[in-house]
Amino acid sequence: MGTTAVKAIIFDHRMNAIARASYALEKSFPRPGWVEQDPLEYLVAAKTVLREAVRSSCIERRTIAALGITNQRETTILWNKKNSKPVYPAIVWEDTRTKEICGAFSRDDKDLIRKRTGLAADPYFSASKIQWILASQSHAYQLAQEKKLAFGTVDSWVLWNFLQSQRHCTDYTNASRTLLYNIKNLEWDEKLLELFSIPQSILPEVFPSLSFFGRIHENILGVSVPVFSVCGDQQASMYAALAAHKKRGSAVTKVTYGTGTFVMQSLGKKFELERHFFTTLIPSLDDPQYALEAKVQCGAKQVEPVLGKPKKLHQILRSIARKTEIYIRYLPERPKELIIDGGVSRDGVVGGLQGAISNLSVRMQKIYDGTALGSALLARDSLIKMNPSIKNDFK
Repeated sequence: MGTTAVKAIIFDHRMNAIARASYALEKSFPRPGWVEQDPLEYLVAAKTVLREAVRSSCIERRTIAALGITNQRETTILWNKKNSKPVYPAIVWEDTRTKEICGAFSRDDKDLIRKRTGLAADPYFSASKIQWILASQSHAYQLAQEKKLAFGTVDSWVLWNFLQSQRHCTDYTNASRTLLYNIKNLEWDEKLLELFSIPQSILPEVFPSLSFFGRIHENILGVSVPVFSVCGDQQASMYAALAAHKKRGSAVTKVTYGTGTFVMQSLGKKFELERHFFTTLIPSLDDPQYALEAKVQCGAKQVEPVLGKPKKLHQILRSIARKTEIYIRYLPERPKELIIDGGVSRDGVVGGLQGAISNLSVRMQKIYDGTALGSALLARDSLIKMNPSIKNDFK
C-alpha cells in the first residue's frame, strides 16, 4: 500500500509474480506543506486490487495460502473505535505542518528521541502528526480522554477494518517509525509519549512482522484468507534483499528507487547510531535486527514529468544516482554490491548509472516491486515458521 497507488500482486509457491492489479490514490494539499489522503479510499483501493488480482490470476480462491501487507510508513490515521470512522484525513509522511512542534524540543529531548528510536525529531514521523490532530481537533481529543480513539499507520487501519476479529495492531517495523517506540526494548516508551503528550490508550498492540495477525472478512475475497505478515515498505524491500544476498558474512546494502529513493544497510542484531542515517528495525525469523536508512530527496516525482524526453530523463537519473552515491560513501561498511529495486529502476538505466558512479556491482532484484516481493517472502516464511511440515510445498 504505497503513497501514489495500492497494488496487489499474487505470487506462486516459487515466488513468481503471476497476477497484479493497481489502484491510483489521490492526494490533497489543503495548505503549503500539508499532504493528506482519505483513509476510506485506502480500504476501497485495497478491496478493489485484491479482487482484481485474484480474478485475473484464474486461481482457485481456496488455494490462497496467506496474505502479506506492506505499506507506506509514518502516515497517520486516527479513528473512533466505536464506529470505525476517521476523525481527520490521513496525514501523509511527506507532510511538514509539524515543523514547529519538532523544532521546539530541547537538545536533551532530541538526544533522548534519537537514542531510543534511532530517529530524529522530524515531521516525517508519526508522533508530531498525532500531537497536532489531538491539539487541533477537539472531538479527537475528547475521544482520547474517553479511551475511544485509535491511532494507526496504514497497516493498522486496514487490519482494523479487514480482520474478522477487528484487532488494533501493527508490527514492530511500522511501530519503529512513529517516534514513540523504543526499538531497543521493543515497547511503547512512556517518556516519549510524555514528550509528545500522547496517551498510550490510543496505540496499537505490536507484533513481530512474521506473525499470524488474523483472517480477513470472507466478503472481501469470498474466502477468509489469513494474514501472516505485516511490514513497512522499505523493511519489506530489505527482507527481499537479504534473501537475495549471496555474500555471507557481509552487510547487505539495497537501494530502492521509488516515490522516494532509499539507501539501507543491514546492521545485524546490534543497535548502532550513525551520522547521516536513521536506525530502524528490520524483520527476521528470530530476534529483531537493525539497519541504517537514509532517504534521498529525489525519486519518481522528478522522473515522471520527463518520461518521453530521453535527454532530460537521463540527466534526472544521473542526478539521482549522484545523490545516492553521497549516502553510499557515508555507510560504515563499504558495500560489496548494491541490490536495487523500485519503479524507477525497472528499465535498468539508473542501476547502470549507479554502478558506474559508485564503482560497485549492481544487482537488480527479481522484480522491481521489491517491497511486494519482500512481503510475499515474509508471508511465506511466517507460514512455514508456524507450520514446518509444509516447507517442501514451497520448493
